[in-house]
Amino acid sequence: MMKLREIHPNIKLRLVMQFLGGLITMAVIPFLAIYFAGKIGSTATGIILILIVVSGVIGGFLGGHISDRVGRRKIMIYAEAGIAASYILIALCNSPWFDLPYVSAAFFVINMFCGGMFQPAAQAMIIDVTDSESRKLVFTISYWLGNLATALGGIIGAFLFKSYLFELFIGVSFISLLSVLVTLYFITETYTPEPSTSRSTAPSATSSRGMLHGYVAVLKDKLFMFYIVGAIFIFTLEQSLSNYVGIRLERDIPEQSASLLGFDFTLDGTKMLGFLKTENTLLVVLLSTVVLFLFKKWKDRWTLVTGMMVFSVCFAALAFTNSIILLFILIFVGTIGELMYVPIKQAMIGDLAPANARSTYMAFYSLTFYGAMIIASLLIIIGEWISPVMMGGILLFFGVTGSFLYYLITKSLQSGTPAVTEVKTSVSS
Repeated sequence: MMKLREIHPNIKLRLVMQFLGGLITMAVIPFLAIYFAGKIGSTATGIILILIVVSGVIGGFLGGHISDRVGRRKIMIYAEAGIAASYILIALCNSPWFDLPYVSAAFFVINMFCGGMFQPAAQAMIIDVTDSESRKLVFTISYWLGNLATALGGIIGAFLFKSYLFELFIGVSFISLLSVLVTLYFITETYTPEPSTSRSTAPSATSSRGMLHGYVAVLKDKLFMFYIVGAIFIFTLEQSLSNYVGIRLERDIPEQSASLLGFDFTLDGTKMLGFLKTENTLLVVLLSTVVLFLFKKWKDRWTLVTGMMVFSVCFAALAFTNSIILLFILIFVGTIGELMYVPIKQAMIGDLAPANARSTYMAFYSLTFYGAMIIASLLIIIGEWISPVMMGGILLFFGVTGSFLYYLITKSLQSGTPAVTEVKTSVSS
C-alpha cells in the first residue's frame, strides 16, 4: 500500500486546503437558511437557496468541461479567486457599515458557482497523479479530513455566525485568499490537453455545443452510468437519516429523561437525531484508518460490496427502529460498513473516467448528491402514506440495488473489460 510520504506534493497541499475549505464551508453554508430567513423571510429564502444550489450545478458542468480543455490548475486559480472575492464582498455587505442581505444573496450565488467550477478540476487533479491502489489511501484521508472539517466547522459556525458574522466572513475570506496563493505558487499542472486534430469539424472547446457533446458521451458510458445510479441509491440512505428518519424520530420518540456519565438531561427525537449524526461523524474521524488496516487483505470487490450491504441493512433499519440502544448500535455497525466501501468507491471513479475527460466525469458525478437529495425529499412525502417498515423495505431495496450495480462494475473492471479509454473527438476537441 502507498505510504503517506509517497503522496504527490499537489495532493498533500490539496488535502490541507480541502480541510480548511471544508472548515469554512461548514461554518457558513449550514446556517444560510437561518441567516436569510431572519433578514428577508422564509419565501425569499427558499428561492435564494434554490438559486444557490442551481448555480453550483451549472458551475460544476461548465468547470468540468473547460478543465478538460485548458487544464486543471488554471480553472482552479480562477475559481478560487472568484470564491475569495465573493467572500470579501459578502463580509463587506455584513459589516458594521452595511447590512445588505439581497446583495449578499447575489454574491453567495456567485460564490457557489465558482465553487462548482472548482470541484471537478480539483478532483480530477487527484486522479491524474494517483493509481488505483494509492487512491484508496488518498480518498480515505480526504474522507477523514472532510468529516473532521464538518464537525469543527459546525461548532465554529454555531458559536460565531449569529454574534460575530462580520469577523467570521473576514476569517473565511483570509483562508480563501490563502488557498488562491497556494494554488498559484505551489500547485503544478497535472494535465495538458492534446491539441485538437479536427478543428474545422469539431465543436469549440468552450461552446455550448461542445459541452453538450461531452456530456452526451458520458451518458453513453454504461459502466459509469451504473456507477452514478448506484451512488445515488446508496447516498439516498445516508440522506434519509436527516430527512425521513429525522422526522420519524421526532414523531415517534417522546421527550424522556436520560442519564449519561452522571449527567441528567431530556431526550427527544430531535436530540436523538443529533446524537446519531454526531456518533457517525466521530466514528468516521476515529476509525477510518483502523478499518482500512483491518480489511487491507480483502479483495476490493468484496470489501466494497460487503460494506455497502452492511451499511444498507443498518440504515434501512433506522426507518422503523425506536429502541435508543439499537439505534446507536445500528449507526455504529452501519458506519463500519460505510468506512469499508467509501475509499474503494471513490477510488474506482479514477478507473472509469478517461484521462481526457476526467473533469467532465467529475462534474457529472457531483449530480449524485443532488439526485439523492431529491429522492430523499420525495421519500418524506411517500412516508406520509406508508408504514415505517415499508419505508425500511424501500431503503433496503435502494441499498441492495446500489450494491448489485457496484458488484457488476467491479466484476467488469476485474475481468479486464475497459471502461472508456478516451472520449471521442467531438468531446476532446
